Amino acid sequence: MYDDAIQALVEKMKADAGLLEAAKGLTEADKIRCFDDQIPEQLLAECIVEVESRGWQYGWRSNKMLGFGHWNIVLSDSKVERDEVYHEVSPCIRALWDYIQPRFMPTTPVLVRAYANAHTYGVEGYIHKDSKFAEDETCIIYYEKDWKPEYAGETIFLNENEDDIIRAVLPKYGRFTIFPGNIKHAGRGVSRICPVARKVLVLKGRPT
Repeated sequence: MYDDAIQALVEKMKADAGLLEAAKGLTEADKIRCFDDQIPEQLLAECIVEVESRGWQYGWRSNKMLGFGHWNIVLSDSKVERDEVYHEVSPCIRALWDYIQPRFMPTTPVLVRAYANAHTYGVEGYIHKDSKFAEDETCIIYYEKDWKPEYAGETIFLNENEDDIIRAVLPKYGRFTIFPGNIKHAGRGVSRICPVARKVLVLKGRPT
């Protein structure tokens, strides 16, 4: 039995070393994940009703160095970004987090921010990081229905030098993208033919 325990420990160490080695080979683009049609429709619909009942406020800036803002709804009240805000959000937002986090964000179980953003024509997002910690994760959920590619509004992800786009994610109802908080990104503005707002629900997590 003792030998079996030692052998099991050795196998686990080999597996952990293999995972670590594989992780070293991941590029920044590999760490940006995208999912479609994974959130139960009823749950997403309840969260949309909750968000839209709050009322949009204009002026939130994704990049504090630039003097231009976008539409925003705050869903958690904490002013300290590292504090857990699970108890501050509404029941449906908690249910959404409880659904997404264990399935798609298992390494970041602590909810630290929840909000919604919207961009209309002429309102752009600007390059920024959500966190200085690579271990943090952001989940962006797109929820405007019947989005067309000609409306634009992609979320773009850039390399550290900001001289190339490493991935772009087009809005699509029910789609969500999850990425490390320290990857530079921006929500691009919508085109002049877009008749609606580009709306997203954002959840941010950190490790314990």
